[in-house]
Amino acid sequence: MAKNSFVTFMVGLVMLAAGVFWLTTMVQVSSVWGMGIRLGGATIPSGLTLVPLIAGIVWIFFNPKAIGAKLLCIIGVVIVIAGVLISVRFHVARVSLFEFILVFVFIAGGAGLMARVLFSHPEKNDSGKKTFRRKQ
Repeated sequence: MAKNSFVTFMVGLVMLAAGVFWLTTMVQVSSVWGMGIRLGGATIPSGLTLVPLIAGIVWIFFNPKAIGAKLLCIIGVVIVIAGVLISVRFHVARVSLFEFILVFVFIAGGAGLMARVLFSHPEKNDSGKKTFRRKQ
């Protein structure tokens, strides 16, 4: 990789990392666990999501070779994880439009610089060395 390409890639990586970091500091995360999970028109209380997991654990202790018990435990864990993920809420903090646009300029610009280097094709120059040039 040519020296210029390396510098371009590193500048893009720093811009992308700075933009993603800036974006993540603008977002506030909260949770409303305990209110239940809505499936269609019904609300399942969050405590009931543990029932399949507990039943699967009891079944495993009763009959460790049962495939159904292991499947019930896996389903129970998936339901609990889904319940936690469903309960998470994201809120963007109050920022100026300039900051908001600048964050996405950093992210898109950094990704573009990195893509330019990663998707360029090597060509031989007059001295026979391979150099990288953008696809035209």
